[in-house]
Amino acid sequence: MASESPSMTKTDKNLWSAIVSEALAYLKYNAYAHRALEEGHPEVAQVFQEVAGAETIHGMNHLRVSGGLDTTTVNLRTVTEGESKEYSTMYPKMIQDALDEGRQDAADSFALAMDRERHHLEVFTNALDLLEAKTAAIVAAGQPVVATSNEIPAAAPVATPGSALQVETDGMTMADYVSAATEIDRERWRVARLGRLREVVFGAQDGLLSTVALVTGVAVAVENQTTVLVAGLAAALPGMLSMATGAFLGSRAEQDVQRAEIAREAQELEDNPAEELAELVVLYQREGKTYQEARHLADEIAEDKDLWLRTLVEKELGISPDETSSPMKDALTMGVAFILAAIIPIMPHFFMEGGAAISVSIAAALTGLFILGVGKGRLVQRSPLLQGLEILTIGAISAGIGFGLGALIPRLINLG
Repeated sequence: MASESPSMTKTDKNLWSAIVSEALAYLKYNAYAHRALEEGHPEVAQVFQEVAGAETIHGMNHLRVSGGLDTTTVNLRTVTEGESKEYSTMYPKMIQDALDEGRQDAADSFALAMDRERHHLEVFTNALDLLEAKTAAIVAAGQPVVATSNEIPAAAPVATPGSALQVETDGMTMADYVSAATEIDRERWRVARLGRLREVVFGAQDGLLSTVALVTGVAVAVENQTTVLVAGLAAALPGMLSMATGAFLGSRAEQDVQRAEIAREAQELEDNPAEELAELVVLYQREGKTYQEARHLADEIAEDKDLWLRTLVEKELGISPDETSSPMKDALTMGVAFILAAIIPIMPHFFMEGGAAISVSIAAALTGLFILGVGKGRLVQRSPLLQGLEILTIGAISAGIGFGLGALIPRLINLG
């Protein structure tokens, strides 16, 4: 739907409101018809479908009168832009909001729709490429081009064999654009997932180190299997809750700070737009553009206030307006990583006692630390061996300290 502008008359706005109402009625009546069929009432379903058809005709008449119908080329460009926005911006935001509010059902529905929007974008893009290539061929042949509006079809190169009729502009095709939009969306969420690696490494490392140090110290000091198990579990469970709570509060605090900064920037934009425009010019100049180039870019961006704010937030504050973090997910990741890792040095004490249990416990913890380091190295594209040895060394020192304290503390107490 075209965005409303101050120049729109009441009738223009009413036409668009009527179009939305008719479209919604068509959707609802068809959904009601499906439900009627499911409940075994085909005669009612037919009524719903007949009225839905009438609503479609009404909506099309309103759309025609509003001027919303243009040439096929313009229509294709319009829907391509709309589908691209839905796929790359609207649905990802809706999915994140649904997950933050615990609405998995809505998130699944949005995800399914987003996947289909990607397909729709590809279909419309291919159709636009073919139509522009066809138009270019007609223009190159000197034949008149039929158009039903004032649009003058832009000339494009005639498709060559093997080009799949993709019209290029400065080396980029619409297919490249679709691929780029898809890649940008995937990369944003991939980086967000990698950011959660911090919680996994921190939680697992702390779970292994703190627990192996504790159970080793207790096992050396008391040499009683039950006491060791109680001490280990008593430390692991509260530790999990503590780590998860800390991750949640930390992530929430970071999120609140970013939201406050974005709100402050929005207020500054309202209060002093001239100064914010000047800041945008300076930011572009620092990227290597001339004053004229920077001013031109800034003026273009300033025409869209949402884009203006987004650009300032990203370039000036270094904050992404799209929230990809989730305090609840961070807390869950941290807690699960901690407890799974903490169980590793405790497990041998369920089946063994004395020195054997201590040795196996330390070996299991050190092995877990090495594997954790190797996995981290692979994900961040650093040397897996060096990353594994780094964490292994820290774990060995921690276990040694725990062993030493377990042997020393009873002696100090006896001396006292």
